Amino acid sequence: MSKTNYSLSLLKSLWKRLRRNDEKIDINVYFISGMCYNCAVFDNIKLPIGYKKVYIEWHTPRPDESLTEYAHTMAQKIDTSSPFTLVGYSFGAVIMQEMSLFLQPEKSIIISSFKREEEIPTLFRAVKRVNLTERLPMSLYYSTDFITNAFNQFVYQMPTSEVSQFMIYTDPVYVKWAVKEITNWTPNNNCKHLYHIHGTDDQIFPYELIRNAFPVQGGDHLMVLKKADTVSLILGSILLMNE
Repeated sequence: MSKTNYSLSLLKSLWKRLRRNDEKIDINVYFISGMCYNCAVFDNIKLPIGYKKVYIEWHTPRPDESLTEYAHTMAQKIDTSSPFTLVGYSFGAVIMQEMSLFLQPEKSIIISSFKREEEIPTLFRAVKRVNLTERLPMSLYYSTDFITNAFNQFVYQMPTSEVSQFMIYTDPVYVKWAVKEITNWTPNNNCKHLYHIHGTDDQIFPYELIRNAFPVQGGDHLMVLKKADTVSLILGSILLMNE
């Protein structure tokens, strides 16, 4: 299928119409952030009345811990006794899709990530092909200031000072594990009730590779921070949308 063009004005009308008919509900929406970032990146995201933001933060894995094992550990923080929705941003969307294999969320929502093998960026394929994460010396993973400064400057075109409050998970064991897992992961396409929000200027996951996503015009990989209002509008519309 070709990319679906969703009109923000249409989504806005949908959200307003559904909110007028909305009954009192109480649904937890669990958020998982991107690699190295805490969930404060979601602080400016607003949800419709009746939905509650719940953050699930990263923890340092065992060096040999599998992605499935890690997802099960993070899922222990989820209350499955009542309806809930999962939202994953970037690497968090990979964890979320793994969770969806053994949980039953009402909806699973991807922000700025990938869900199909065809959407895997060329950089990830190259890192996996040459097994780069194992070839790099561990001392490099300990050079977190160098890595984060270079990444923020050349990828995000932002000074580290502007994102340092969010980029707090820089333990070298975690960083090496996370890079290896996200570049080795292949989507299984078994995630049900899956939705995708993606920026048209994403530097990590090129928009031209993405299919069936709600586009955020001009949104880059940090659009949860830079375009929180637009992301909130689309996210709220998805939450209120009848399947």
